[in-house]
Amino acid sequence: MKIQVQGLSEGLHEFMFDIPSADLGLSDEFSGNVRVQVSLDKTQKEMLLSAELSAAVNLECDRCTSPFVLELDPGYQMVYVWEGEDTSFLDPSEVQVISPGLSVIDVSEDVRQTLLLALPFKRVCREQCKGLCPHCGKNLNEAPCGCTESTDDSRWEKLKDLKFSKNDEA
Repeated sequence: MKIQVQGLSEGLHEFMFDIPSADLGLSDEFSGNVRVQVSLDKTQKEMLLSAELSAAVNLECDRCTSPFVLELDPGYQMVYVWEGEDTSFLDPSEVQVISPGLSVIDVSEDVRQTLLLALPFKRVCREQCKGLCPHCGKNLNEAPCGCTESTDDSRWEKLKDLKFSKNDEA
């Protein structure tokens, strides 16, 4: 996704890209195309790029293991500053220094990284997901299981005995 900036007049410019996720080097989890809407505001000293992304990701729920599709719609901003300009007042993570002779800006890597960072750490099909029964493995979102809920775990009996014997001594 390259934007021709040489010869571009000052002011606000809009660009739209619709590119297969595989062309960005994204994993097979991403399905279909990635849509990118870019606004580029060019001045004599810098260019401010704002991008809004949209992509679909096929995931598996960490609680119930059911497949689900998550729609990602992150955005990012980048300031392109001409070499020699003062950048001390800008956030270093949002600045790229470019040479005055640069003719094309490639936003592909920034788009790829933004999408990867937008993936949730905990992948849950919905917040109310009940997950799987720890005893029989049934998906509790579909129906309750017939397991009796036992709160006793024989592995902890020795520790309980130790706790109660300490309380008796005091």
